[in-house]
Amino acid sequence: MSAAIIATLVVQIILSLILVVVVLFQSGNQQGLSGSIAGGAETFFGKNKGRTIDAKLKKWTSIIAILFLICSIALSFMVSNQQAANEATDIPVDMSAVSGETAPVEVVPADGETAPVEVVPADGETAPVEDVPEDVEPITAE
Repeated sequence: MSAAIIATLVVQIILSLILVVVVLFQSGNQQGLSGSIAGGAETFFGKNKGRTIDAKLKKWTSIIAILFLICSIALSFMVSNQQAANEATDIPVDMSAVSGETAPVEVVPADGETAPVEVVPADGETAPVEDVPEDVEPITAE
């Protein structure tokens, strides 16, 4: 994990804990019928509507929830980009690990060298007699 992902993850954990605490400190909205008529009018028409503790907690809840959402989206993008980068670098050098097969190896002699005896000549050709040891029969293509 990169340092940016770890830092964002720590910030997200802190934001989630703060969000839980702020939501738990809020009072419930269900005060019954009498509480909604009397108490609602008092809070609605009162001078300090925006200064009450509940109003401040609602404002902080929305701010922290938005920060938590932004942090979650950023963390998602960072992790997906890191996984894409890891997949791009994890290409095996030996392709036989992927397919289970090995590619045929062609032995091509360098300039001035002769081909090894194990090389099968192409169709219609015969191996040169001077390059073949005396105890081995020349191989001809069928």
